[in-house]
Amino acid sequence: MILIDQDKCIGCGRCITVCPFTVLQLNDNGKAENGGKRCIACMHCAAVCPCDAVSRDFGPTVAGPVKPLPEGCAAAVKQLIYQRRSYRRFEKRKIPEELVREALEAGTMAPSAKNEHPVSWRILADEKKKQDIMEDILRCCKEKQMAAELIGEYENGNNPVMGENAVLLIALCREDAINPQQDTAIAMTTAELLLQAQGIGTCWGGYLTRFLNLLPECRRLLEIPEGCLVYGTLMAGYPDNQCYRHIPFREQADIRFIE
Repeated sequence: MILIDQDKCIGCGRCITVCPFTVLQLNDNGKAENGGKRCIACMHCAAVCPCDAVSRDFGPTVAGPVKPLPEGCAAAVKQLIYQRRSYRRFEKRKIPEELVREALEAGTMAPSAKNEHPVSWRILADEKKKQDIMEDILRCCKEKQMAAELIGEYENGNNPVMGENAVLLIALCREDAINPQQDTAIAMTTAELLLQAQGIGTCWGGYLTRFLNLLPECRRLLEIPEGCLVYGTLMAGYPDNQCYRHIPFREQADIRFIE
C-alpha cells in the first residue's frame, strides 16, 4: 500500500498527475492521500515527489536519484544499437559474474505489463551440463525426425543451438503473467545492450529456447518450476576473432505518420 506522509507532503499534486490508475487524490487539507484503489507499484509517485513524502508498506520506494545524462549520450546509444551484432564464437575465458548480474538487474528496470516484472533467470556456465542439454536436443531431433539441419551442422563442427558460448543466460517467465513474451523480450534486450556495451558478445538462442520447453530432462536440470516457460535465451561470451567492421544494410522501416 502506498503511504503519504502528511507532514512532508506539500500538496503539489505531482504524484497524482503521474499515477496511471488515479490511486492518489488530494484530501480536504490539500495533501495527497491514497484513495484505496488497486496500485500496480510502479512507484512513479515516489520518483516524482520533491519532498520524499511517499513510502509503501512492502519495501523501498526508490533506488537512487535521477542524474543528468552525459552530453552526446543519445548519439552513443544510437551507435550502440546500430553496431549490435550477433556473436556465436567466443573465447574460453569466463565473464565476471558481477557483469552478468549487473546486466540482468538492468533488465528489471525495463517496462513490464502492469509492472509485474515476472522474468527470472538461469545462468549456465558448466560445460558438462551444457553438453548434456545438447545431447538431449540431438536425441530429440533424431527420435522425432525434426530440425534435421541441426544434426548435420553439429556433426560438421558447427553448433547453431548454443554456439561456442562461455555462458547461457536463460530467461523464464510465468505462463500466467499478463504479457510474458513481451516482458521477457524487453528485459533481454535491455540486458543485452549493456553486455555488448562492455565488450561481451551475445546471440539470441531461438533453437535452444524451443527445445528447453520440449524436454523435461532439461527443465529439471535448469530447475524450471511448474507454471514457467523459457521465453528466451542468450549465448554470451567475449567474441573470438569476430570483429565486425561495417554495419549491415537494412531496408528502411515502413513508418507512416497519420494526420
